[in-house]
Amino acid sequence: MQIKLTPSWVVLFVFIGLSVVMRFFSFFPSVIDHDESTYILIASALLDGSVYWRDIIDTKPVGIFLLFAFFQFLFGKTILMIRIVSAIWIALTAWMLYLVHKQLLKPTSGAKSDAPAIASGVIYIFLTSVFTFFGVSPNTELFFCLFSITALYIVLKDRGPFWMLMAGLLLGIGFIIKYVVLFDALAIGLFYLWQKIVHRKNWTYWLLRCAILGIGFIIPFLLSWLYYFNMDMMDEFHYYSFELIDRYFADRTFMELTNYILDFFLRFLPVTFWFIYCSWNRRVSGNVMPILAWGWGFLAMVIILLPGKLFGHYLVQFMLPFSLLAGSFFDHRRNLPKALAWIRKPSIGYPILILCIVINVGFQKYDYFDKRDYPREIAEWLKLRLLPNEKIYTGNYEQIVYLLSGTKTPTPYVHNSLIWTKAHNYALQIDPSVEWGKILAQKPRYILILKIADADHPFYDQIQLNYRLNHTFENDVLVYERI
Repeated sequence: MQIKLTPSWVVLFVFIGLSVVMRFFSFFPSVIDHDESTYILIASALLDGSVYWRDIIDTKPVGIFLLFAFFQFLFGKTILMIRIVSAIWIALTAWMLYLVHKQLLKPTSGAKSDAPAIASGVIYIFLTSVFTFFGVSPNTELFFCLFSITALYIVLKDRGPFWMLMAGLLLGIGFIIKYVVLFDALAIGLFYLWQKIVHRKNWTYWLLRCAILGIGFIIPFLLSWLYYFNMDMMDEFHYYSFELIDRYFADRTFMELTNYILDFFLRFLPVTFWFIYCSWNRRVSGNVMPILAWGWGFLAMVIILLPGKLFGHYLVQFMLPFSLLAGSFFDHRRNLPKALAWIRKPSIGYPILILCIVINVGFQKYDYFDKRDYPREIAEWLKLRLLPNEKIYTGNYEQIVYLLSGTKTPTPYVHNSLIWTKAHNYALQIDPSVEWGKILAQKPRYILILKIADADHPFYDQIQLNYRLNHTFENDVLVYERI
């Protein structure tokens, strides 16, 4: 599937269009994943003057909440806004992946088509737009990936110390979104060193630039430290930045880790095949791209597996090197056997691409658009009954109801699992009975409880004293009203 060189801005707009179409029906439900709801609510609280880790608390670094607050400042506090921004953000990431691929093709001879570079971007958009918990739900990985891939592009251009500092800053911003970006930075730094050693640059040349990269990387974290130092919150900063991480490790068996990896590769089987094929058939593109993709992919997989949590969206970090190398399958210089070459024929490849888009859009319409939006219905029910300044507590149900009903959370722990699960109680050193007591002391008019099997849950006993069951929704959400 040979494509002539295309203006970069055209590719960007094509990627934006593809990303929006692929994710269109995911723009409308109030909840895809509760993590996104937490980002939205905490970002809104920050804009209203709350201080993270004091007035409003979560386990993640501050970066993702500052980024969402920036989006809300520019575009307003709506769920639709963040979904559209996420689609455009993914398109920008794919575009930077395209530019990185083109940059890596430059030193090779005969690279007169940007088909493989475009393919890398298209692959990334597809990977992040198919499965709910592997990219459709806006999560930290989708956002820090843009900073990582842009930093790599700047490093590959190697234009001087200032730009190395900028690359370090971008990686540093990604780091305060999620600390796993340290391994992206390590992969990019090692790749840069390897290239300079191969080209026999003077050691002071590459060592100085790596030092500048490191200085840029540390600046965002240092600014965060200075902010909390000035707020006299160094204990909180130290605990949430360093101690909390040790409490989140989970032991996993070798078989569990293996199944997690295999599940990913089987979900995206065609791309997996292209990735492996291009790893072993390197005569066309040379060793540079496979070395980068495998080195980066290995380090990304290490940090993904190390905590033992094994959530699907963690693997979005791996999708960058995965897509980068897989796109090389569409390099026109690669002489494929007849059994594989058919996919590159425009008369076959484009109809398959369109069919995949249509199928994905159809599934998303069924999963996200056609189903009842219970959180929105419940919020509307509450809004009809709440008086000005009355409070609610969403209990173990979706916290996005606060935003939809125009109310504020009565607890700093926005994500309900922080109070309602023992693992988070341990990690954050929370006594749930104490926190529930603080919530009940504020006398919320309504409390929502998602009916669970544990009928002996201690919170039930506490609310029975001053609350009565008012309404039960069809999705087993119980609404208790204060007596």
